[in-house]
Amino acid sequence: DAPAPRAPAEPAGRAAAPAGAEVIAALAPLPGGGLRYGELRSGRILDRGSAKVLARVRVSTRGQRGLLGLAVDGGRTYAAYTEPAGTLVVDRVLPAPAQRVWTGPRSARLANGGHLAVLADGRLALGIGDLGEPERITDPQAPNGKLLALDPRRPGAEPQVLSGGWNNPFAFDVAPGGAVWVADNAPGRRPERLGSGTAPGPRTPLPGRIAPSGLAALGGGEVAVCGVVSGTLERFRRGAGGAWRAAGRFPGPCRYGVVRLTDGTLVVSGDDGLREVGR
Repeated sequence: DAPAPRAPAEPAGRAAAPAGAEVIAALAPLPGGGLRYGELRSGRILDRGSAKVLARVRVSTRGQRGLLGLAVDGGRTYAAYTEPAGTLVVDRVLPAPAQRVWTGPRSARLANGGHLAVLADGRLALGIGDLGEPERITDPQAPNGKLLALDPRRPGAEPQVLSGGWNNPFAFDVAPGGAVWVADNAPGRRPERLGSGTAPGPRTPLPGRIAPSGLAALGGGEVAVCGVVSGTLERFRRGAGGAWRAAGRFPGPCRYGVVRLTDGTLVVSGDDGLREVGR
């Protein structure tokens, strides 16, 4: 789920924020270019480069709760967030009025997940962390440690489990060809892993301690992984056997998330706000 704040600044082009200011972990590319983002604590949703608030959700912000994920599909914007009472929910927030897509489990102080992305078939992929109960990630009836598919055309319908056995699949993305790649955020000595979110296959242990907070699929069997602990943006390349290997590092820091825009540009969220790092 959203990483612990480290007093970041406001996005580029806006005045620097004081200590304890907003973390931007909810990032969604716009179909015609540009970026829509959400502020973790305030629940505000804006477009980069504009001061206009497009929508706002009321959130619980205890621990790592808040506005956790955004996804844009055509003229519709979806948000995953923890309500003031603590439940993890997904709403269509634009166009107004808002509509509930799914009411999920009770959130926890850590490992909530909450990242959203649009799948190739128009459904929403939602990552759910272990919610502080790692023993439940192998329970097929529990959402803990799962990557789920929600159908926004059928509000309240039971989600499909795309994959399970994750600790916290917050960092994932849908590649241009439709494949879903996940970088698992794991505590303590449990290995952080990179693998498919929809198909069986190897899950490659990641080197060191990255604490993945975002993943952008680059195409051509490559991904970029942002780390809240490492503070870097790492490139990984998938080999013929399905295993991943380190393939370099992008310049500059990355801490709270990364997104690939429709023109291929990468935008990262860090302690200095939003920043482009090229392609």
